[in-house]
Formats: sequence, structure tokens, C-alpha cells
Amino acid sequence: MHALAPLLLAASGLPALLVGAWVGRSGNVRSRGMALHWVMIGLAMQAGAVGIYVSEDGRQVRGIVIAMVVLVNALIASMAWQLHRNRKNR
Repeated sequence: MHALAPLLLAASGLPALLVGAWVGRSGNVRSRGMALHWVMIGLAMQAGAVGIYVSEDGRQVRGIVIAMVVLVNALIASMAWQLHRNRKNR
């Protein structure tokens, strides 16, 4: 039962890695930047899952989850900002 939450979190991060691989197939700079953002989101979720799995008490889990949520949201905001900036450069 201890490994169920990290397993679900790791499984929910896999689609971001797959989307990053799919978006990165195109050779232009914009798609590579988007792919990098998606892969970093997936890796942040994987790292959070590993951190939750090896943590020892609730305080550590809480800190890991907060750090992961902040990092993923910052990456999503960065991705949205990049999309907005790319739209203006057309």
C-alpha cells in the first residue's frame, strides 16, 4: 500500500513524456522547445514519485508534493508564455 501513491503519480507522468516525444518529432525550434517543456514536466512528476516513495514521514511527503506542484505549474506557465511569445513573432 505504501507504493500505490508513488506508482499512480509515476503513471500519471508518463503521458507528459510521451507527448514530449511526439511533439519533438518535428525538426523546428518551436516544437523542440515545447517537447523540452513536456519532458521536464514528466520528469518532475517522476522525481516527485521517487521522492514520495523514499520519504519516511508525512512532513517530507508534504514538502515533496508542494515542490513538485510548484515546479510543474511553473513549467506550464513557462510553456504558455513561450506559446504566447511565439504567436507574436509570426
